[in-house]
Amino acid sequence: MLHIQNVSFEFGGNYLFKDIDWFIKPRERIGLIGKNGAGKSTLLKLIIGKYELREGSINKHGGIRLGYLSQDMISEDGDQTILEHAKGAFKRAIFIQEELEKLYVQMETDHSEEIIQKMADYQEEFDALDGYNMDNKTAEILEGLGFKTADLSRPMEEFSGGWRMRVVLAKMLLEQPDIMLMDEPTNHLDLPSIEWLESYLSNYPGSVIIVSHDREFLNKMITKTAELSNNKLYLWEGNYDFFLQAKIERDDLLNRQAANQEQYIKEQEKFITRFKAKASKAKAVQSRVKMVEKIEKIEVIAEDKSNLKIDFKVGKQSGKVVMDLDHITQGFGNQLLFNDVNREIVRGDKIALIGANGTGKSTFLSIIANELPFEGTRNEGHNVVSSFYAQHQLESLHLEYEILEELQYDAPHKTEMELRSMLGCFLFAGDDVFKKIKVLSGGEKARVSLAKTLVSEANFLLLDEPTNHLDIDSIEIIIEALKRYEGTLVFVSHNRYFIEKLANKVWWIEDEDVKEYPGTYHEYHYKLEQDKEAALKNSSVPKKVAPTKVADTSSKNSWKQKDEKEEKLKKLKKELEAKESQLEKAKAECKESEDKLAEAGSLTTEEIKELGIEHAHITTRIHELEGACDDLLEDIILLEDS
Repeated sequence: MLHIQNVSFEFGGNYLFKDIDWFIKPRERIGLIGKNGAGKSTLLKLIIGKYELREGSINKHGGIRLGYLSQDMISEDGDQTILEHAKGAFKRAIFIQEELEKLYVQMETDHSEEIIQKMADYQEEFDALDGYNMDNKTAEILEGLGFKTADLSRPMEEFSGGWRMRVVLAKMLLEQPDIMLMDEPTNHLDLPSIEWLESYLSNYPGSVIIVSHDREFLNKMITKTAELSNNKLYLWEGNYDFFLQAKIERDDLLNRQAANQEQYIKEQEKFITRFKAKASKAKAVQSRVKMVEKIEKIEVIAEDKSNLKIDFKVGKQSGKVVMDLDHITQGFGNQLLFNDVNREIVRGDKIALIGANGTGKSTFLSIIANELPFEGTRNEGHNVVSSFYAQHQLESLHLEYEILEELQYDAPHKTEMELRSMLGCFLFAGDDVFKKIKVLSGGEKARVSLAKTLVSEANFLLLDEPTNHLDIDSIEIIIEALKRYEGTLVFVSHNRYFIEKLANKVWWIEDEDVKEYPGTYHEYHYKLEQDKEAALKNSSVPKKVAPTKVADTSSKNSWKQKDEKEEKLKKLKKELEAKESQLEKAKAECKESEDKLAEAGSLTTEEIKELGIEHAHITTRIHELEGACDDLLEDIILLEDS
């Protein structure tokens, strides 16, 4: 479908990647990963043709169509409405619609056979393109991505860059390209929109290549991982978590093989050195020399093993109650966001503040930080020292300072080595720390601002989307540091992995209130799904109606219906039994596969790869069978209750 052959890309005298060979097949779900600066976005831009290809070739077979979502902010014309812009995906259908309108006008004076035939041809093509459903399809996608029905008629210029990116994403989804290239697609989405996108992509008929720092999104979406590392591209079967495990096993295997090979070479060289002066051993020595020269050295992939570890210290401990929020009411214009909200934050809380876009997550965080006016009372506890990270905090950076100076300004008690180690976690390595703030991109400034917040030794951290400009490795380092953090944390994030690893409470905003769930995000989400299922089940159960006397014929019908019901129940239960048996078998196979992977050190790389493919297939089968069992069980319950 798409073949990348011997592609290299040089930038500033150094190769980002060299001699890449990659064949992308139909319906593949691939995560393109690598450290910041490895060339992920560059490779996507080469594939799409935004960057000039100088070395190698990219061959698109069978006239395939590519779609591309950039992570760069866009500046679209503001005249079009949201609906009009997204509907631009249907170029041909819109053209035909316009031509038909012209022909209708023309037919008022011209009834020639040529005009009638032309109209019939256009009408047939318009029907084939499902042109009459353009608006409905477009609205469905836009609303799935978080737009309200009333938003669709508003011009693009009224929306922020993040919302415009959603429109661009909607347009690409509607175009249905053969391969979608998505660079950080979740960056500007809220949790409901991300879940909607996951559901949509799971049934998408084309291939999808995703660059993302959202670990959970990658795990749910991809079945193959393409890793850019050390100027090369490595392909792995399985999702991101499976890739991490397989890579550890691969590296361990290579290290042991390389060590054995090195030992063998040393032994041969020792023999050569010992006997090279003896004429009687000349033939044997020459043989060993040639043998050593022919050995193809096992390449140990040089990974960054620095394992950066940072700690966010607390200067002094706060009181037990960090903050009381009583009768908080706030809104903008005629829109009320919060009405009489009461919440308490206690020392050690790590609270995830979640909700759909527009519900007021950032606003509520700003109220906690005392940066916005509100009605009600905000009582701060004893010894509370807070530090707030949000996008507008970038304005407080000193433009003439170097990055290192900026941190030294806020943390004079830290050594240069400590600060440089901290900055390394925020993707500023080596001489990068001497760059002036004024030359940094928006994302780089955001990382500096986040580093300043976390280095402050505050005992109460307030973070608004802290992961947006970080890569997966940096997010992992910060998660571990925040786990060890002994203060209190309230944060807004759309990164479910980040939320799940950190939050011990979930606050979700709904119906002008901030509701609390005392547990992890996955526990909260499970409870939410259970509540939805219970509500659906209750609404599906028919209401009992008082019996009325009927003719004898209805009694016969009743018995007939009862027999049919019992027959149907019997059939459903038999199906469920068969599916459950298949599920047990699949789980046993999965366990067997995992046991083999646990002993991967004794396997070749090819065997590990085959095991990975097998494990991915079994896991998919288990999910399918679990879904089928759930559906059958629900059908049985509904039938028994009817």
